[in-house]
Amino acid sequence: MRYTFILLGSFLASSLVGNAFGQSAPAKANTAGAKKYAYVERMPLFPGLEPGDSTRSNNERIVKFINDSLRFPPQALWDGVQGRVFFSFNINALGRATDVRLVQGIRADVDAEVLRNARRLERIQWRPGTQNGRPVSVSFTVPISFGIRNSTAPAGDSLDWGPYQKLVLPLASWNGNLPHPPAGKGLVYGRFLQRLSGNTLGQGQYVRLVNMTTHKSLRINVKPVLKTMRENAFCYALPAGRYALFIYEFPDSAWSGLKIHLESVRKPPSNFTARTLGATRYQFVVAADKLHYVGTWNLANENQPEFLNEKTLLDGELQPEYEFLKFAEAELSIPK
Repeated sequence: MRYTFILLGSFLASSLVGNAFGQSAPAKANTAGAKKYAYVERMPLFPGLEPGDSTRSNNERIVKFINDSLRFPPQALWDGVQGRVFFSFNINALGRATDVRLVQGIRADVDAEVLRNARRLERIQWRPGTQNGRPVSVSFTVPISFGIRNSTAPAGDSLDWGPYQKLVLPLASWNGNLPHPPAGKGLVYGRFLQRLSGNTLGQGQYVRLVNMTTHKSLRINVKPVLKTMRENAFCYALPAGRYALFIYEFPDSAWSGLKIHLESVRKPPSNFTARTLGATRYQFVVAADKLHYVGTWNLANENQPEFLNEKTLLDGELQPEYEFLKFAEAELSIPK
């Protein structure tokens, strides 16, 4: 998911005037000791790079080039960072961008992204600016304003922008004959209420989790293959850490189960005013060498997740199957 941010003030008319330095010869871009001009007769021209550029002004071409690759760093986006970054560069007498540098920044990750993107200008061959018929070096200072559109604020969060989209293999469920989880892991158990679909009942369904402590994604099978029951219990050994529910995967009935539907598991949009992951994602904590009850995960209704406490009922059902686990002593860790 791409988050929409505002790019304002790029290549304002005043920025384009810049400073001009005369050249001793057209073939050289060295401006040391050259006369300084307040303007040049013909400004450097950004080339047309794609269809439609012939109808765009020089400024519009430059702004589009910058916009197409500029990305707001995920953490800065989630921290609600806003402000203006200035960078500068020269177009020398050979029509090449040089000396790209930061003039004024906001913070390290945003500044680094602006410079990364700005250095793409070094690959472009411009038509150089001229003064008195000679190619000259023209200096530009460019302001870029980062801001957040209120109308699109709920569109994404740091999980959407993080490296968690890649599909991973599902974990193996916990064997009831084993008394203790591996070192550094805790056990979680609960019940899952699936999204019903007439012609896909025999297929598996999964929930992707993100361990916010290790920044790794996991995938658990919450509805086993070939089982048609609406509710299914699950038990897994997970590395210790804080977990956020990320994506619910289930077969798309319109494609007879041949296509998997991915639904982001989120809190109601009204909670998005606070720019923390806790405002958008349901989370729970796993401690090493502990047993945790994580509730009944009801994802039966589209975009309306519920997490219920039905521990007493589930404990009675599972105890005969997991004789080594003391469900009565399990810690409550229901997503919230």
